[in-house]
Amino acid sequence: MLNFMVTEDGLQDQMLNLVVTHEDPKNMERRNQIIIQKAENERKKAELEDKILNQIANSEVDILEDDVLIVTLDDSKAQCKQIEQQMQEAQVTMNHIEVIREQFVPVAFRVSRLFFVLVQIMNVDPMYQYSLKFFKMIYGRALDNGDHIEKNKRQERKLFFIKEFTRLLYENICRSLFEKDKLLFSFLICLKIMDEIPDSLDQTEVRFVMTGGTRVAMRKPNPTGEGGWLTDKVWASILQVSDEFEAFKGLDENFEKNIKEWERIYNLQKP
Repeated sequence: MLNFMVTEDGLQDQMLNLVVTHEDPKNMERRNQIIIQKAENERKKAELEDKILNQIANSEVDILEDDVLIVTLDDSKAQCKQIEQQMQEAQVTMNHIEVIREQFVPVAFRVSRLFFVLVQIMNVDPMYQYSLKFFKMIYGRALDNGDHIEKNKRQERKLFFIKEFTRLLYENICRSLFEKDKLLFSFLICLKIMDEIPDSLDQTEVRFVMTGGTRVAMRKPNPTGEGGWLTDKVWASILQVSDEFEAFKGLDENFEKNIKEWERIYNLQKP
């Protein structure tokens, strides 16, 4: 079986090309032509080398006296010099585009990562399926919306593209989500963004939030008593999170001391 799903690195390169094309379309077109020309030049050089080697192998006289071979070598030298000059001129354009590419890598990085949030949300409901074409359309709109910022202010444009795309993606996708899934979608976006910074996201905490507690035994009894509003399963989870995560140390004690206040929060429609 073949998996035709785009990879994160491949998508990032696509998104980078799109933003650079938007920023400098003429030089980006020139870059694409240079890549094609470079491949053509490599082919020509290979043909010249093969032609020279073939003439040397089939020469019936001393190669220093072979007029046809000497002419071929002179032609080859002239063509190689012309190719080298073309490549030097093209390198200026390539360097210019490379500078722009480096400046907008954070945009492509964020955009490509958020595409895989759409892949995740598909696991919630098979109805939630979005094409790469639709995704690119939103991206293109975000780039166009930044035209009010001068092109030489690339840092400002970069930050705008990131923020604008994130906003447009959330708004457009939410139109097709059930109300109950919108908070989950924003949470998945949040996790992706946080995960961009090394060590900013505790994966153990994330797994706990996504799957819930696994502990059954309780080291101390349920403060609401048997049949109270707080179930034993929830209380066991509170004990587990208090024991295992530094950020939640003492949560169980807080529950016991403020049980009435926690019950009020528990009964709120929007706690």
